[in-house]
Amino acid sequence: MRELAKKRLSANFKQSTKYLALVFNDFFVLALIFIFGAVMFWYAKIMKVLPAGKWYYPLILAGILWIASLPGKLVTLFQEADRQFLFTQDDAVKDYLDEMRGYSRLLPAILIGITAAILYPFASLKVGLNGSNYLFLVLALYWGKMAEQQVVSQEFTFDHRVKRASWLARGLTLAMLLAALYLIPQIAGIVILIPVAASFFLKKRGEKRQGQVFDWQYAIDYETERKDLVYTAFSLFTDVREKRVNIRRRKYLDFLLPSLKKETANSFLFRRSLLRNPEYLNLLARMTAFIVLISLMIADWTWTVPIAFLILYLTVWQLLPLAENYDRNIMYRVYPIDQAKKGQDLSRVLSWALFLQAIVVAAVWLIALPKEKILSVGLLLLWTLLLAKVYLPYKTKEVEKRARYGKKSGRRK
Repeated sequence: MRELAKKRLSANFKQSTKYLALVFNDFFVLALIFIFGAVMFWYAKIMKVLPAGKWYYPLILAGILWIASLPGKLVTLFQEADRQFLFTQDDAVKDYLDEMRGYSRLLPAILIGITAAILYPFASLKVGLNGSNYLFLVLALYWGKMAEQQVVSQEFTFDHRVKRASWLARGLTLAMLLAALYLIPQIAGIVILIPVAASFFLKKRGEKRQGQVFDWQYAIDYETERKDLVYTAFSLFTDVREKRVNIRRRKYLDFLLPSLKKETANSFLFRRSLLRNPEYLNLLARMTAFIVLISLMIADWTWTVPIAFLILYLTVWQLLPLAENYDRNIMYRVYPIDQAKKGQDLSRVLSWALFLQAIVVAAVWLIALPKEKILSVGLLLLWTLLLAKVYLPYKTKEVEKRARYGKKSGRRK
């Protein structure tokens, strides 16, 4: 089983590397550097004016560190076929999961390490933690994450308690951080003994429970759900063919869907897909929420406006594959749908979505920005108009060419 685990981890690492290479292209890296630089500029500016020693600072510190530890579920890589071919090897599953836990610790270590490094000035200058206490507190958080993965690996039984055990471990980790920062701030690092003792206890507990029956279907469902979360993250920036899409009607959005009599067939289908396909709807919602969050954090129009421009452009760029949503549907090919103006229909629908996003952002800016509200909103609407009337018609001409001459797809790679 250990050899099987190593082979699957190697294949999973190659697949993850492939998608990371697609995501971290030159443009995305530049956009990420720009956004990170803006946030760090705001952070440095805020650190100069924040008073030290406020009672709620430990709560903020513990909350951000805890949120950084949430990603990184236990990777099992179980497949549907394992239920038939490995069901006789329940006793060897422990060795398999031991290998998987080692791999699963990489992502939490990276996220917790980066977050802890960024928050160190706040923890030392504003909260009042010394370097050694802060280091041991971060190590305790990471060890708590390892304990969470360990307890999850022991709960793939017919009791179906993985989610309950996972959130119990996360709740105890948050309580540990808050207790250390509020009750024993001078020796906060001593809490590292708690997750270390918990790991030792869980190891002994696992040895006692080794004879319990392993629920293969439950473990496979857990892995399927975990993969969907990972694919959803990658699908924000590139196409992921392995991602399952659950398209369903959302009645509360039906008012945004005009009748077919008022639209062409293509524009109706594009709008319907945008409102009902979670791949596109969630993308639009997340990007809008991201602009709003950045605006509330920075609250400086000289940084907020350029970041909003960049995110609006990224939103449109990622929604362009909507053009090919029905290309593999045989009924779409059979029905007499005019393909000559497919690009124009797509441009109209994406412009509509873009203006909806801009209206939401403009409303937040009028409320939240401390100054230059009218100028910021005006620039935002002007940029939205340029994207809708210049960029989108230019990009959607390729859609019309493919529809008219049958050229190969230009789907982003």
